Amino acid sequence: MGVTVLIVDDSAVMRKILERSLRQTQVAIDTVLEAADGVEALDRLQSANGVNVIFTDVNMPNMDGLEFLRQVRQSTKYGKVPVVMVTTEGAEAKVNEAMGLGAAGYIKKPFTPVQMQEALQKIVS
Repeated sequence: MGVTVLIVDDSAVMRKILERSLRQTQVAIDTVLEAADGVEALDRLQSANGVNVIFTDVNMPNMDGLEFLRQVRQSTKYGKVPVVMVTTEGAEAKVNEAMGLGAAGYIKKPFTPVQMQEALQKIVS
């Protein structure tokens, strides 16, 4: 059975690039859900039949990736879902904050398909 992934980024182009990179990995992906910000992503999580992993940007309107991660971790329903940050935000303070909130990984854009595969395999294996 394949994996369900939620991609959260305010750029539709970046969501497609992420999806393409993830589908090139050795991991069987059944479903890719998308959201443009943390608010929309929380809605997707509520209505989804289970998400195995979330890839989210940090800098987004309405609700940024760190606040989204905070909200996910407080949820009893999906608080254990691994969340990987994929962002241009490379400040050490942001990386430390994300990891402190329980991020499963932190990938800096631009990323390589190998980085995506390593992150995904670490989570689903």
